[in-house]
Amino acid sequence: MTRITYGMISNDVQVGIQNNAVKLDELMTKLSTGKVLNQPSDDSVGVTKSLKLHSQSNRQDQYLRNIQDGQAWLSTSETALKSGNDVLQRANELAIQGSNGTYSAAERLYLRSEVRVLVDQMVSIANTTLKGDFIFAGTQTDTPPYSIESATDTLSNVENDNDELLDTIPATVQLYDTTLRDSSTPTGNPPAKDILPGTLTINGLVEGTDYTVDYKNGTVNFITDTAGDLAAIQDLTINYDWVRRSEKDMTGSVNREVQQNMTIPVNVGPDQAFGGRTETSVFDALIGLMQGLHTNSPGQTQASMPEVQDSLKRLLQAQTTAGSRMNRLDTTQDQNRQDYTALQEQTSLIEDVDFAKTISDFQNRQQVYQASMQVGAKIIQPSLVNFL
Repeated sequence: MTRITYGMISNDVQVGIQNNAVKLDELMTKLSTGKVLNQPSDDSVGVTKSLKLHSQSNRQDQYLRNIQDGQAWLSTSETALKSGNDVLQRANELAIQGSNGTYSAAERLYLRSEVRVLVDQMVSIANTTLKGDFIFAGTQTDTPPYSIESATDTLSNVENDNDELLDTIPATVQLYDTTLRDSSTPTGNPPAKDILPGTLTINGLVEGTDYTVDYKNGTVNFITDTAGDLAAIQDLTINYDWVRRSEKDMTGSVNREVQQNMTIPVNVGPDQAFGGRTETSVFDALIGLMQGLHTNSPGQTQASMPEVQDSLKRLLQAQTTAGSRMNRLDTTQDQNRQDYTALQEQTSLIEDVDFAKTISDFQNRQQVYQASMQVGAKIIQPSLVNFL
């Protein structure tokens, strides 16, 4: 039979009190943090599940941020395209007015001035930005897709670096913007297209008398009757403004991952909205309208109307595309929010404290601890050492 000593009893009582204190502390920690899992040793299996759920929640949260960013891109695009539609609607109205045979040359010049304002508006729309990014420039978001440049070109009877030459008169020459050196051409001078009617001047010559201009294609044709006058001129300085499209590749797609293995393009490319290099662009249409008004040609003004209307259809189609993608993002966002809520609920079941149960356990444990302290106070009596 094992002999139970006073020391053994005293040690057992102290161990029991300590164990009750530890359990009481654990319950206090759970109540103060609101979490069941405060360290890996609390529940290794639960901690593993919790980490996986947190990882999934973080991905879901990132998807929601991607969707919000995509919605901002598409909303901005829709607003800009709507403004572009308004511009072309007004251009179509001006084309109808300008094609009226009762209008005078002066009245058509007034209309041309208004179309020039519409061109400026369209360039501004095409250069719409969101947080500093050009949204119609594909992946070249740091480059404006369109700009209005003030250009100079000089022609003479000596062939220049752009192969321009006035050795035969009449001559048709392609204009190059010699003020710029960033083109992909050998000289770095970009060929000028979409010249703004009313801005082109040539020293000593008169438009319509000495030369004509194809404003969309950027060519000048010198008239035969002025051959003698041109032969005496050594240099011709041509000044003009023109709409330049960036020569960078702007066909890239800006994508956002909105669900696992699912990406959605959130941008509208410049070709889709304003027309590609090989198409009649929105600026070609507006320049064609301006040229008809500038040259006082009702027939040419009327001929520009189908191009304006085609550009309007293109913008409407681009707006429809942006709208359909926005609807898809909205639907995906609703699904992602439901998934995120479900993940939060599952995480809460594993991590969060059941306060009603834990408070009840805490009160019971507190009573046990207090009882153990009272029993211990009676069992562990003072010894002679306490009085020394």
